[in-house]
Amino acid sequence: MERLQILAMVITNFVSIFPFYLLLAENTSPGQYLKLHNDARAIVGVEPLIWDDKLEAYAKTFVNYHRVGCLDEVSLGNPPHGYGQNIGRIPKDHPGLYAVGHWLALEEKYDYKENTCIGGRDRDDDCFVYVQIVTKGSTHLGCASTTCHNNEDRIVTCYYNPHGMVPGQRPY
Repeated sequence: MERLQILAMVITNFVSIFPFYLLLAENTSPGQYLKLHNDARAIVGVEPLIWDDKLEAYAKTFVNYHRVGCLDEVSLGNPPHGYGQNIGRIPKDHPGLYAVGHWLALEEKYDYKENTCIGGRDRDDDCFVYVQIVTKGSTHLGCASTTCHNNEDRIVTCYYNPHGMVPGQRPY
């Protein structure tokens, strides 16, 4: 019970400081992506991720390929090479960290005891994007974002190696 109270306090503190991350930069740096991911991982006692330039290159390729349609025609199948992937579409004036913050907020929809999303899985509200961030088996991260051709939205994606979605295993 005490751990649950501490976790609630840390999450509350995290949520209260999160808007300051949004003021950092329009183009999010690798260090900023890592900090936000690793702060969330520290809350659940998981080792920090390490930035991976190869994963960043895959992420850049993905967002550049999808910038014309702005994810309208994206296939949410398995990412290349067995990596995990989180994908987001946000307003263009928001930095990539905004998408990561959204993914982290989906923690409230994750039931650790049942190892599933509360209320089932919904593509637009899938708690497993949160699980991907905090999975202890993932060790490396690479992210990228770009403005869509519609000049209204931004695409953000992060790749995780190895992927964190192992059926029947808890993330931490």
